[in-house]
Amino acid sequence: MATKRDAILNGIGRAAELHAELGLKAKLGTGDRAINVLGALKFFNIATLFRPLEGLLGAYVPTPRSAGVLITTLRDHHVQRFTAAHELGHHVLEHRTVSLDTKVGFVARGEKEGYDYQEQEADAFAAEFLLPKWLLAAHARRQGWTREHLKRADVVYQLSLRIGASFSSTCWALAGADFLSRSEASALADLPPKASKQRALNDVTPESWRPDVWLLSERDRGAQLLGSPEDYLVFDLEEHDAGGYEWDVEPMPSAGLSIRKDERREASGNPSAFGANVRRHVVAQGQRLAVQRLTLEERRPWETATQALNTFEVDLALLGKEPVGLPRRERMLAA
Repeated sequence: MATKRDAILNGIGRAAELHAELGLKAKLGTGDRAINVLGALKFFNIATLFRPLEGLLGAYVPTPRSAGVLITTLRDHHVQRFTAAHELGHHVLEHRTVSLDTKVGFVARGEKEGYDYQEQEADAFAAEFLLPKWLLAAHARRQGWTREHLKRADVVYQLSLRIGASFSSTCWALAGADFLSRSEASALADLPPKASKQRALNDVTPESWRPDVWLLSERDRGAQLLGSPEDYLVFDLEEHDAGGYEWDVEPMPSAGLSIRKDERREASGNPSAFGANVRRHVVAQGQRLAVQRLTLEERRPWETATQALNTFEVDLALLGKEPVGLPRRERMLAA
């Protein structure tokens, strides 16, 4: 008789096979973005539709030729992504019955409740597909985070933003990957992300604590930020002030970012006087949907015709949750 352990191992194994089939480890091994789960649904020609589902996170409907998926618009983009991965799991695991999913993610959260074999299998698939150990390790390497760093709530929160998952799911994924013990993951998962947001913003007070807060440094150069339109971006970049160089932040407003604070700090974090290499600290908040590349240049203001000393680029994908209808990318292609 198949057991819960069998379901989990089958789900994890099939997710790993799909990573290889799609070449995701080679594409994402630098830790610069999250896994594109809607792209994976598109790869399998699975019709995907977003609807305001009451009491339902998602649904999987197999058909003779392929399948259809429904995902709620009443939850944030992290829940939408995990639900999409769960429904993808039903498909690649060849589940042939309709699945109406009122709850997903119980495997990732470590819950002990009773189970349905197919739901457990799809949930294990989703957790492994979106948060595999190799992707967690890739982001940690890029940021210079060690195992000790990953025991800190603020670090795990920043990791969760970069892999496009909820804070609690990231805690349990780190435990599953043996970066944390289960007791450490449980203790971290109980902490409210608001505290990490407060420390990241320091003395900037938002109107609401709902938006996420990204801490960005040189290690994020070339990364994709998969977030929401109202998210806060905190830039902390080395600036060669002694040589007259400064970061030009003028492109931020045209990229939909409103600057809330702009100052220079010593490496210790204290405000700095002119005349030494410092850290440029800029707090900006998104004001609208943004899908574009933001490019900042460090240069002498009076030498605009010369090559910049440094550049910093990030791809903004500040779209938030998917609204009612087809996935945004499909609507954009059809326009």
